[in-house]
Amino acid sequence: EPQMLPLMWWQIARVQYGSLLELADMINDVTGKDAVLEYSLYGCYCGWGGKGRPKDQTDWCCQRHDCCYGQLDDQGCETKIEEYTYTYRSGKVTCCKSAGAWCQRQTCECDKKFVQCLKKHLKTYQHAYNFYLKDSCSGLNPQCQS
Repeated sequence: EPQMLPLMWWQIARVQYGSLLELADMINDVTGKDAVLEYSLYGCYCGWGGKGRPKDQTDWCCQRHDCCYGQLDDQGCETKIEEYTYTYRSGKVTCCKSAGAWCQRQTCECDKKFVQCLKKHLKTYQHAYNFYLKDSCSGLNPQCQS
């Protein structure tokens, strides 16, 4: 029975967090970095919330991803819990067309753009911005591009 606990936790987590788990997998696949340890508290925009001017290109990726999710949420999607499927082969992410609803597909596309951005800026990732205190973020919040 002890082996069942992780399985039960996984099932509960999938129901509650849907696309955030797919996103974590996609980040791990594409960047080779641990999504939780290396991106969830990075800079001013990676992880929950965001304010001020992004610290670097990786942080800009997170800010744009927040905007992408925000635009979908404004259209009635629930981006953080939309479950979707994707494949990762030969360095390429493909959002599966059979993923069902429009919101699921678009959430996957937001995540795909995001991880491609993270990969593009891997060389400028700065460990100093990992576990960055959002209270230290200042400056004008950038506008989302439509």
